Amino acid sequence: MKKVKKSISITLVLAMLVLTLAGCSGEKVDTSATDRNEDNTASNYSFDLAIDSPEDTVTYLFGKKFAELVEEKSNGRIKIEVYSNGQLGGDREIAESVQNGDLAFVVQNTAPQVNFVPEVAVFDLPNLFPNADVARKVLDSSFFDQIADKYEENGIKLLAYADQGFRVMSSNIKVEKIDDFNGQKIRTMENPYHLKYWESLGANPTPMAFAEVYIGLQQGTIDAQENPYEVIVSSKFYEQQKYVINTNHLLHLLSLITSPQIFNDLSVEDQQVILDAANEAKVWARGHADNRVEDRAKIIKENGAKIVELSDKLKQEMAERSHLVYDEIENAVGNELVYSILKAIEEAQ
Repeated sequence: MKKVKKSISITLVLAMLVLTLAGCSGEKVDTSATDRNEDNTASNYSFDLAIDSPEDTVTYLFGKKFAELVEEKSNGRIKIEVYSNGQLGGDREIAESVQNGDLAFVVQNTAPQVNFVPEVAVFDLPNLFPNADVARKVLDSSFFDQIADKYEENGIKLLAYADQGFRVMSSNIKVEKIDDFNGQKIRTMENPYHLKYWESLGANPTPMAFAEVYIGLQQGTIDAQENPYEVIVSSKFYEQQKYVINTNHLLHLLSLITSPQIFNDLSVEDQQVILDAANEAKVWARGHADNRVEDRAKIIKENGAKIVELSDKLKQEMAERSHLVYDEIENAVGNELVYSILKAIEEAQ
C-alpha cells in the first residue's frame, strides 16, 4: 500500500512539474474541447450562403469564390452551399435571417440593410465616391472597422466589401436635361434614401422585388430601373430599354455578412479561415468587376440600347437637387459618421 501511495505521489508531482514548465516556456496548453470531436479532430461544418441576384453577376461570383476559399483553407472541413436568384428569399428576408441566426452567410448590396443597420445609409449619399479606386481605399481603411461596429451593434457581422461598379439608370427616355426625369416611374430597391433621391430629380420611384422588374418593364408598370451594367446584362433589361444613362449616382457595394451567433461558435482557427477567405474573395471580386465593365457595355450596345453620357451641367443640377438627401442621411446616421467617410475619401484621393 505504501508503494502504491508513493507511486501516486510521484506521478502527481511529475504532472505538476510538466504543467509548470509548460507555463514557464510560454507555450499555450490547449485545454479546450471546443469544435473538437471525441477523437480530438476538428469538427466539420455545412453552411448556406444566400444571394438574391442572378448567377451571371459579380455578386454571385463573390459568394462562390468565398465558399471555395473557405473549403480550401479548412481542408474540406467547412463547406458552404451557395443559393442564388432569391432561392432562400429576397434581400430583406435573407438579411433578417442572418440577423436572427437562421442563415450563416449572405452576399448582397448594402441598400436593403438600411432597414437593419441604419448607419449603412452613409453609403446612400448620392455621388459620394468619385471612382471605384477611391471607394476601395476608403473601405479598406479604418472606416471599415467603424462601420463594422455598427453592424455588430445590430446583430450582424460584416466580413468584407466588394463592389459591382456604379449604379446607372436604364430607360426608354433619353435623359439629356433635368426635366427628362420628370414623372418617370423608376424601380428602386426598398430604401427610403433611394426613393428620396429620385423624387428630388422629379422621377416617380417605385420599390419592387427584383424578380418582377423585367416583367414590369415589359408590361409598362415601370418606365425605368437603376442597376450596375452587370445586372442590366445578366437580367437582359436591355431587351426592354432603349437607353442606359450613366448617372453613376451610387457605387453598388457588395457586402459579405454573417451571423454573429454562428461565427462566435466557431473555434478561433475556423474564424480566421472565414476572415482570410472573405478578404481574399473581396480582392478577387473587385478585379473581376473591373474586367467585366467594358464587356457588359459592349453587350448592351450590341443588343440595340444606347449608352448616354451626362453633361457636366446636368450632373451639377442633379447634385444640387440631392442636397436634401444629404441632410436626411446626416440626421439619421450622425455627423460623426458622415464626417469620417468624407475625411477618408479626401485622404484616399
